[in-house]
Amino acid sequence: MKLAELTKESLKASIGLLPIGSVEQHGPHLPMGTDSIVAESVAQEVDKLERDTLLFPTVYYGCSIEHGNLPHVSVNDLNFMSFVYDLLDSTKRLGIKGVILINGHGGNSELLQVVSRKVNFTLMRPKVKVVNLLSLEEFKRFDDLHAGTVETSLMKFLRPELVKEDKIPVTTDYSEHTFSLLTSEKGGTDGIVTKGTIEVNVEIGKRVFEEMISLVRKEISTLRSIINE
Repeated sequence: MKLAELTKESLKASIGLLPIGSVEQHGPHLPMGTDSIVAESVAQEVDKLERDTLLFPTVYYGCSIEHGNLPHVSVNDLNFMSFVYDLLDSTKRLGIKGVILINGHGGNSELLQVVSRKVNFTLMRPKVKVVNLLSLEEFKRFDDLHAGTVETSLMKFLRPELVKEDKIPVTTDYSEHTFSLLTSEKGGTDGIVTKGTIEVNVEIGKRVFEEMISLVRKEISTLRSIINE
C-alpha cells in the first residue's frame, strides 16, 4: 500500500518501507538518481510481495559529500540524521510498529545506523531495521564501489533507457583511499569507483535485484518477530 495514496481511515499496516537514496553523479553513463531508483524499485516490489506493509514516498536526497565537487544535491550529515529521525518519530501517528529503511546509497549507511540505534533505544515505536542494499556480495565480487558493473547492470535491468553505454570508459581505476581519504573526484575515474572494464549484463542486474528483494524480506521477517512479541 502506498502511503501517499491512502486516506487516514485506511492506515492499517504495521510495517513501513522507507526507500532512501541520493541525487549524485554516477559517472558519465548512469543517471543522478541511480541510488534512489534502485531503492524505490526494491521497495515497490517488496510491498507487492509482503502483507501488512506501507510504502513510504522515497527520500531522494542523502548525504553525498564523498563526491567532492562532482555534481550532487545533498544535505550535511547532521541534518540528514535529524530529518530521518523526525520522519521515524512521526510514524507512531500512523499506527506503525516497525520501519525498514531500504538504503541504496553507501554514503548514508553509517548515518542511518546511528539514527536506528537512537530510535530503537529511546522510543517505544517504531522498531527500525536498516537494509543496506550495497552490502550484497556481488558488489565486492565485481569491485564495484560506485557506478561499476553491478550498478550499471542493475540500471540496465530496471531502466535500460537511462543507461548510456557509449559513455562508459574503456577502462577504470581508483585509489585504495577513495571514500576514506579521497573523494570520487580525486580517487576515481570520471566519478566512477571500480577497476578494469565495466560489464553491462542484464542477467547480473536481474540476479542482484532479486537478491536485494530477498534481503529486505528477510529483515521484515526478523522485524515481525520483534514487534509481535
